[in-house]
Amino acid sequence: MKKIVLLLLGIAGVVVVGMLCIWVFRAGTGFLRENFPQWVEGGKKMVSEGISKVDKVLPGVKETAEGVVPGLTAKVKEIIPGAEIPAKDVDGEDIKPVPRFPDLIRISYATDNGKKTVSYKGKVKFEGAREFYKKEMAALGFNEKVVSASLGEVIYHYTKGTQVVELKLKKIATIPSEITELTIKEL
Repeated sequence: MKKIVLLLLGIAGVVVVGMLCIWVFRAGTGFLRENFPQWVEGGKKMVSEGISKVDKVLPGVKETAEGVVPGLTAKVKEIIPGAEIPAKDVDGEDIKPVPRFPDLIRISYATDNGKKTVSYKGKVKFEGAREFYKKEMAALGFNEKVVSASLGEVIYHYTKGTQVVELKLKKIATIPSEITELTIKEL
């Protein structure tokens, strides 16, 4: 009888400890899910500010380092996605009447069945570009519908009469300066 009682107490203890472990695991993952984006963003901001300060204090370091370590620029571009921005627009045209945010360069243009898709990239603040398009498209009389949104990407559908355009804004990189990509697509 004693053995059965001890066995039942042992099983109950294992179940309680197992439940406690599951609760701790779930609470920990919830804590990480909530706080990890802020930690990453804070780290990116610190690195970005550090690079900016070093560049101000030691101008020309980038060129000197490039001479000392050949291929440094190529390696940095591999590490920092989206860092390459062309100097001028590729061939094509903008979608009218959608305005272009200042300092964005057209990086791609395509048409499919008479519908255009145009992408832009530039060293611009994601939030600044997002607010610009919300304000400008409303001023042009377009109705806005949020399709999806996250900390680094947002997709809107704008409708005016029979014209429907999709605007997709995406934060590409924040080191050493914030780079944003915009894709406008006629639907």
